[in-house]
Amino acid sequence: MNFYQANLIVLAVANACSFIHRHRLQNRKLCFRGIQEDEQKEIAAVRFQRQFLLVYTLVVAADWLQGPYTYAVYKYEKQLAEHTVALLYASGFVSGAASAPFAGQLADRYGRRTACIAYCICYGITCLAMLSYDLRILYVGRFFGGIATTLLFSVFEAWMITEYHSSRLERTKVSLGGIFANMTTISSVTAICCGVLGDGLVRYSGSQLAPFLASLACCIGASVLILAAWRENYGSIDTCKESPEAKTLKNRLLVALTNPEVAALIFASSCFEGAMYLFVFFWSAALKSVRVRSGYQDDLPFGLVFSSFMCAMMAGSSISTTRNASSSNGMVMDTLLFIFAIASAAFVVSTMLDHEYLLFWAFCVIEGCVGAYFPRMALIKSNVVDDSVRGGVYSALRLPLNIFVVVVHGLDRDGRSPKVFDLARVGSR
Repeated sequence: MNFYQANLIVLAVANACSFIHRHRLQNRKLCFRGIQEDEQKEIAAVRFQRQFLLVYTLVVAADWLQGPYTYAVYKYEKQLAEHTVALLYASGFVSGAASAPFAGQLADRYGRRTACIAYCICYGITCLAMLSYDLRILYVGRFFGGIATTLLFSVFEAWMITEYHSSRLERTKVSLGGIFANMTTISSVTAICCGVLGDGLVRYSGSQLAPFLASLACCIGASVLILAAWRENYGSIDTCKESPEAKTLKNRLLVALTNPEVAALIFASSCFEGAMYLFVFFWSAALKSVRVRSGYQDDLPFGLVFSSFMCAMMAGSSISTTRNASSSNGMVMDTLLFIFAIASAAFVVSTMLDHEYLLFWAFCVIEGCVGAYFPRMALIKSNVVDDSVRGGVYSALRLPLNIFVVVVHGLDRDGRSPKVFDLARVGSR
């Protein structure tokens, strides 16, 4: 058994133990409280969570299935020049940035469920476009892919939070914090499963386009489930009372975005998630560079490393939500500050390490911080942002993030220079 296999086993066992402990702790709390809630309400809460998480699993599977193969299809199957591939990638980020200011606002006005269907359609177009060799169609696919990414990270969460509150599920055993933690766990598990499934599809079909067809199937399945089980919800005009002149959805969105708390969230999330995206781009090159400098020329087991990172991410999510899934804003903020400090320290250490195994562990710490960050940030956003403009604010969060990634990504292209992780460290602060 080699180093990476052993680490993956240890992380997987730790996650299994944490999962069992968390559920035992939850059941013990429920028994201690002697919950006598309406049984129908409890059943409805559990059903709501299952319906949402099933759809969420399909939509993140659609994303994870095609992600690892996009570059390979462009570069090797379609024989596109490196410069063209870079432009295609950049067009997706530009599209995401351009759609961020209004995608969520339109969702608030015309319906979040409708926007979730729009995500499935946009991502379906992206997958179908990959079947073409026409460069114009490929650009169209990247354009819709950028819009889909903005919708994925805004409207699904906005729909879930509003529906949770409108169904008055706050006093049930299904907490928002628990749902956010489950979302992070599901995303990690789905990523691992999609890596295995995608590899099997490529081997069976002999083409790296097969995962895109599986991604399309996930989008179709998610659309059917959304139409069959989800209710529509909107940004309600009557719920906003910040100022007399805030009479339209646009005015209410401007009021929300100029709120100091919301502005701070936008800045913090852009910095941390921007650092995360830089890490995603460069971790493989950084590890490979350290291995080469050590005198080893064989390839890294990227599949095992990626699976280990996903396990670390799951562990971070579990640790951050075990104590109290519905903490106050102050406790959540303290947790976020601690996460930012740990992530920043891990980035600092990663710039100093020249040993492959130590660098891998530093990267696992970073992934653990990412896993701890998402449910905590989602919880504080659910408390700070008003339901009436939730979709607009959530999509607006993507604008500075996309700009950050596009600008900074051009500063380093091979991951060998520590300045990438220096910049990521600054972002995580």
